Amino acid sequence: MTRMTRTQVTLEESEYRFLKSRAAESGSSLSAVVRTLVRERMQQVAAGAPRVWDVAGLISESDFSGKDHDAVLYGRAPGPGSPEQSGNGA
Repeated sequence: MTRMTRTQVTLEESEYRFLKSRAAESGSSLSAVVRTLVRERMQQVAAGAPRVWDVAGLISESDFSGKDHDAVLYGRAPGPGSPEQSGNGA
């Protein structure tokens, strides 16, 4: 079993009744219902996140290349002696 962290949550009465009802229906604890709902939402969020292959090639008409990554990521030009500066980049 994974390590769990105890927390306290303040719920509106209707939210509490909903969770208690779900727990009773499933024969589990309120905590188990909350963990299940959180895991389900985590999976939904992860499924909706773009993946590299979803965005690859979106900028097809650009002179940007991998050698420009320092400027894009760090706001600076490649350093002296780097493959990008010497023209030996891939």
